[in-house]
Amino acid sequence: MSENWYEEWFGEDYKLVYPHRNEAEAHEQIEFLKRHIQLHEGAKVLDLCCGCGRHAVELKALGYSVVGLDLSEELLEMACSRASECNADIEFIRCDMREIPYDNHFDLIVNFFTSFGYFADDAENQKVLTSIAKALKPGGKFLIDYINPDNVAANLVERDEKDISGGIHVIQERWIDASPRRVNKKITLVRDGKEFHYRESVRMYSHEEMVDMLSAAGLKLTATYGDFASSEYTRNSPRMVLIGERE
Repeated sequence: MSENWYEEWFGEDYKLVYPHRNEAEAHEQIEFLKRHIQLHEGAKVLDLCCGCGRHAVELKALGYSVVGLDLSEELLEMACSRASECNADIEFIRCDMREIPYDNHFDLIVNFFTSFGYFADDAENQKVLTSIAKALKPGGKFLIDYINPDNVAANLVERDEKDISGGIHVIQERWIDASPRRVNKKITLVRDGKEFHYRESVRMYSHEEMVDMLSAAGLKLTATYGDFASSEYTRNSPRMVLIGERE
C-alpha cells in the first residue's frame, strides 16, 4: 500500500464500509451550517473533497451556486449521478485539494468528514489551507469538519470485525503513531475468499495547531464546535468543527 493511500481507497469499497455516511447525515450537517453561517441566495459554494455529492446536493437545494471538487473519479461519477437524479445543476471537477483552481471566487468553502490531514508532510497539509484561502473571496467563510485528536486517542478501538452487504467481511485495525502524531487504519475486505487491503492515515493536529495553521494561511477562526448539535468543543468532543473566514 502506497503512502498516497487516498488515491486507492475512495471508491466502491469505501462506500460499502461507510454506509452511515448518507443523505440524513448530510442534511443534519447542512442544517448546522445554516444555523452558523449566513449566505445570500446564489452565493458561490465549494464542497471540497465532495465525495459522492451528498452535501453538494443539499447546498444546491438552498439556492447556492455549487462546485464539488474531489480526486476520486469513482466518487465523482457517483456525485454526478446523484445530482442528475435530483435535477441539481452542480459542477464537479477532479482536482487535488492542494490546488483549487479558483482565485477570490467563493463565498463559502466546506470540507466535511475528516478530509484534512491526509498528507505525510505538514507543509503539504498547510498547502490545503493556503489553497482554501486563495479560492475564497475576502471575508469568505469556511467550515472544516475534523477529528478531535484527544477523543480519538482516548477511544481508539484497535481492532473490530463485521459483515456487510454482499457477503463481505471487514476487518479494521487501528493504531496511533507518536511522531508525527497520526491515526492509522488498515482495512481488510474479504470477498469470495480473496482479501483486499486498504489504508487510512490522518495527521492528528491539536486545536492550537489548527489555529496556527489557519492563521498562517490568512484564515481567521471564529468558532469551534464539538459536534453538529452545536455543542461546546472540549477534549471529549467527538469532532472539531472549525468555522471562520478569510482575513
